Amino acid sequence: MTDTASLPPVHRRPGFAEAMRNSTHAPLALLDRDPGFYRCIGDIPTYAMGVLALHLHATDRLHHRGLREAARDLFSAGRASAILKRMQTAGLIVPLDDFRQGRQRRYGPAPEMVRAFRAGYLIELNSLAALDPRVGPMVETFEASDVFARIVGFLAIRHLAAPALDQELIEPLGGVGRRSMGLFLAYSLAETAFRAGRTRAEGTVEVNLSALARRLGISRTHSRRILTMLQEAGLVEEGETPNSLILTPAFADAYELYFLGMFSILLAAVGCWEG
Repeated sequence: MTDTASLPPVHRRPGFAEAMRNSTHAPLALLDRDPGFYRCIGDIPTYAMGVLALHLHATDRLHHRGLREAARDLFSAGRASAILKRMQTAGLIVPLDDFRQGRQRRYGPAPEMVRAFRAGYLIELNSLAALDPRVGPMVETFEASDVFARIVGFLAIRHLAAPALDQELIEPLGGVGRRSMGLFLAYSLAETAFRAGRTRAEGTVEVNLSALARRLGISRTHSRRILTMLQEAGLVEEGETPNSLILTPAFADAYELYFLGMFSILLAAVGCWEG
């Protein structure tokens, strides 16, 4: 179990629980209204590519040479081509012109991806406002300010400097962040505990696997694989009845650790991190 006394100050701020609950409920409510909303950024590796695509577009470098320049030649020509192809296959970017020999094909971010990122960051800013009063005005001026671009730029540069930093968001919840909609499945489990009146994401919850899969737009088989990952990590156990699961205290700790990492990163992105 996580020793909360040893965690950074964000975890101990009075608004942490409120922020975590908002960042659990609000994305799921958005997904319930529009099931395909987060489809293009349903896992952390794809999300990281989306951040990079948005940053490259903002700096007029969303093309092969621009990607290599942004990464300070970290990527080979073949690797850069593969990344652009993955971005396009994932629905993150769309070509803006035809390819011609000797000319760089330029891309732009897919409108659906931009919409998902902007909505997602606005949700997280609302959560951060519960942790730091300086964030409140950013929420009010979000649409007309450069806050979105600042967040994207900070995260993209951070990722280019050390891609392995994403591990701090993947590891706490048993690696489910690598799986499509894996984090949203964890959110759904936590939301069930919160709606049952629990102060933490733990205890026995009733889970209809078919309904959960439909909600997330994934198959029952894929949902079961994600649950198996959580079980193997000791975060979830089978309940006494067919549709019940037990969220262990380790799940609650891991869930809080995940949000601790995410909130800390985003507070730094908007200039409100104090260590």
